[in-house]
Amino acid sequence: MKPIYRTLILIIILSSCSSNSEKDKLIGNWSVPNGLNEFEFYKDSLIVNEWGMSYINEWNIDKSKLYLEPIKGLDSFALKTKSFDYRLSTNRDTLFIKRETDSFFGPAILRIKNAFDYQLKRNYLTIELPTEQDLVKEPDSSVGLNIYVGYNKDKLIAKSDDDRNLDLTDIKYFAYEYMASTEQGIQPNLHFNLIADKKIKTSELDSVRNILKQTNFSKIFRVYTNEKVDYNKTNWKDELVWYGRIE
Repeated sequence: MKPIYRTLILIIILSSCSSNSEKDKLIGNWSVPNGLNEFEFYKDSLIVNEWGMSYINEWNIDKSKLYLEPIKGLDSFALKTKSFDYRLSTNRDTLFIKRETDSFFGPAILRIKNAFDYQLKRNYLTIELPTEQDLVKEPDSSVGLNIYVGYNKDKLIAKSDDDRNLDLTDIKYFAYEYMASTEQGIQPNLHFNLIADKKIKTSELDSVRNILKQTNFSKIFRVYTNEKVDYNKTNWKDELVWYGRIE
């Protein structure tokens, strides 16, 4: 084989390896925090889910640009755009994308590791659950309202699944609103799933408990984890089943 052909083959191989290495950085599941736009990066395709619609694209990247070619469905970004600028955070967990003609990057797109991670990122929280043994499954006999108590930039925050910051003094309103949205309607058998970070001070968590117990729905189910109940081993679209103890 002539040297020039060896050189060409080597260049092609190295180029392919470099491209695959760049693509490996994005492979996985991503979403904007509100869940309206989801991105599933595979080696040979990118599935975009937005507003209940799914689009499939071929894709490739270099160090600064993302290239798309629609395969199925309309243009994923509805703009016939096939080349985007992108930025990836140093720890590779946050992605920003913009059209080449835009002045600013769009909202952060977050890497989703599992269903619990997805739930926390949708609520802009970090929560490390406490560990306990001999846990029981969330009661099936009553309707559970999730109350997340965790941190956002070192600030203690409480939220429910409706993506709003909760003023805990108005928790009764949120409880009735939640019950009204279920198929059963307003019933007396609601309980709170208390999903709280293990580092929260006892006095702070007691203040949350006291407010919850002032409602007509005073049953609290504290959520825990252990080696048998690992929410981090879920798939990102799984429906979470809580385990813990009634307080």
